[in-house]
Amino acid sequence: MDHSRNPASPLHLRLARVFLGLLNVALLVAVALVLLPLVTPYFKHAGSYRWIEHVEVFDARMIRWVKSLVPTNFKGYELARWFIVGGLLFARMWVDTLRRKVSTAIYRTTVQRDFEALQSAAPADARVLAPVKEKMKTMDARNPKSRAELLKVMGDAKRQLESMGRDLAFLSIDVVDSTKMKLGEDKTFIEHDFREYKDLVDSKLRSNGSLKAAWTPDGVMACFPSIDAALKAAKDVIGGLDAFNANVKMIKSNFTVRCGINAGHVYYDEQTPMEEMSDRVIDIAGHMQKYALPGTIACAKQIIEPVQQRGGFNDAGKVVDGYEVYQWTPASRLQDERAVS
Repeated sequence: MDHSRNPASPLHLRLARVFLGLLNVALLVAVALVLLPLVTPYFKHAGSYRWIEHVEVFDARMIRWVKSLVPTNFKGYELARWFIVGGLLFARMWVDTLRRKVSTAIYRTTVQRDFEALQSAAPADARVLAPVKEKMKTMDARNPKSRAELLKVMGDAKRQLESMGRDLAFLSIDVVDSTKMKLGEDKTFIEHDFREYKDLVDSKLRSNGSLKAAWTPDGVMACFPSIDAALKAAKDVIGGLDAFNANVKMIKSNFTVRCGINAGHVYYDEQTPMEEMSDRVIDIAGHMQKYALPGTIACAKQIIEPVQQRGGFNDAGKVVDGYEVYQWTPASRLQDERAVS
């Protein structure tokens, strides 16, 4: 794998490398043209070629220009031409060195991007990434063997992370208009109701096998071993709010929640708190929740189709993060909506 050719490398560095490569070739051609007048006398009728004639005219001008700048005759030997050749070769060495530095910068940038991708997969696991970080510090980007060693270490880390991955489901729940609910209410009632609400949700999460959860003030992100478990927990929370609003809460407003679910293969470490887990799968669960209607569950079409509890889901007519959204609505609410219509 040649990181230096990766299209994700910075554009300005790739353009600089191409330009320096072309300049290197141009300097090599220039050296050949400067040496050409030394061999043309050995070819019969070489001067009859027009392009050779132009080269010789330009060559004579260059020789005169060099002689006007520095002394070129050394003990009877005219060195002007060799001064030009030496200058071109020096310039070519300098360009070649600069091109290697640009290639090294491209390689390091790409390696850093690959490392950050690994880091995002395992943000809290320093054990897996420690050998990669150490190898990056000592790597010589100009040495093929050193680059190969780094790629091996990164490959080992990636395989280790993949072996630690699991297919998990994530449930995001949030109270609708929680800030408005608290306006004008007694602080004691507010504290009581939201504490009781949190206890209700926690009990539903635990009873459905939640592996871990993280709370914001009025919302929660929970991790489950299966989509069915996450769906059951979300339905239990929504269903449990009827009795909660009728018998437990003390403020005027009823508690209503939005739920979003997503599932996928993610890095999982039992020692990592839910709030420290980072993956696009988790982000999409949160986005699904934000686009869900009050009192409903939203999830991507493709994750709901294979599960046992897919009944009651309908096309929501929305697309979130590139996924078609399906929405579950309680049967009681659907009946109320039909009665109104």
